[in-house]
Amino acid sequence: MERRHQVFISSTFSDLMNERAEIIQALLELDCIPAGMEMFPATNEGAWDLIKGVIDDSDYYCLVIGGRYGTLDKDGVGFTEKEYNYAISTGKPLMAFLHKTPSTIPSGKFEASTEGREKLLAFRTKVEQVHHCKYWASPDELGGQVSRGLISLRKTHPSDGWIPGSYAADESILIELANLRVKVAELEAELTKQQSTSEMVSIENLSSGSDKYITRISCVIDDADRGWIDVSVTWDQLLKYVGPSLIAECADEDLIEKITLCFYHATQNLNPNSKVDYSSVVIPHVVADQIKIQLRALGYMAPGTKRRPVSDKKVYWRITPSGEGRLLSVQAIAKPVPSLAPTSTLTSALEK
Repeated sequence: MERRHQVFISSTFSDLMNERAEIIQALLELDCIPAGMEMFPATNEGAWDLIKGVIDDSDYYCLVIGGRYGTLDKDGVGFTEKEYNYAISTGKPLMAFLHKTPSTIPSGKFEASTEGREKLLAFRTKVEQVHHCKYWASPDELGGQVSRGLISLRKTHPSDGWIPGSYAADESILIELANLRVKVAELEAELTKQQSTSEMVSIENLSSGSDKYITRISCVIDDADRGWIDVSVTWDQLLKYVGPSLIAECADEDLIEKITLCFYHATQNLNPNSKVDYSSVVIPHVVADQIKIQLRALGYMAPGTKRRPVSDKKVYWRITPSGEGRLLSVQAIAKPVPSLAPTSTLTSALEK
């Protein structure tokens, strides 16, 4: 049965990007799953529980020490050393690779402070005293050593690894999963129904569809000074602009951009002879917030649910089934209605 092993790569990041790329390539060639700092910001204290979880889920731990000690946590310990200490405490099978000649490392990739160099030296010494380390001088050399080291580690410390779901689940489990999916869909539908009836205002009492939303926006017209103009759009028009982006989920700033574009096009209908500078159009925050609240109250959009890196602090939005249904009804192209033949043609056809 094919198994894939996950390897956690622990090192400083900005100074070892090329080296980490070589390690990742080596691991992929061995059908392994690389895991490490690319997944989350190692300098974020709030991400430490996530980091520990990824180390726990990994089969092997790969430590690389170059010329920098790295960012310190609140206790003055570098995050790379903190990851190493945790891996050792859990008994994780480990490979250690240290730079062969730290004195030759360029200044931009070497600790500038005396304190940093002392901490780096102490960390190297601690690792060398406990483990049989390998030494490298170039990214290519490091990649080859990681490949050979992992092959050896797999033999001395076999691990269960990850296996394809088709091998892990028998027919009874697949049937149970299918039943659970149906149950989840039913519960989600029920939750949506409850939210629309109890937590949200009745849609019947809300402005929607072809109802106009009139507001004031700031812009520059005909290269004159910035001013304010009153613009109106319908809620269906707003949904046409933001809906397609919401289908795949979009960030809050992307949503605002689509709203701005909607109002910009609306300004062109006010006076076709005037030219509005699109880059100058500004939608007041209170207006943007009101539109987002209205679209949520109408049940057209909701907060995004896709998993994203911990470092991504953006707010995301997604379209709801109700919003998608409304979008399709107002934007999908209808089949043309056949035109009737002129009366004279029909009359002549009947006379024949």
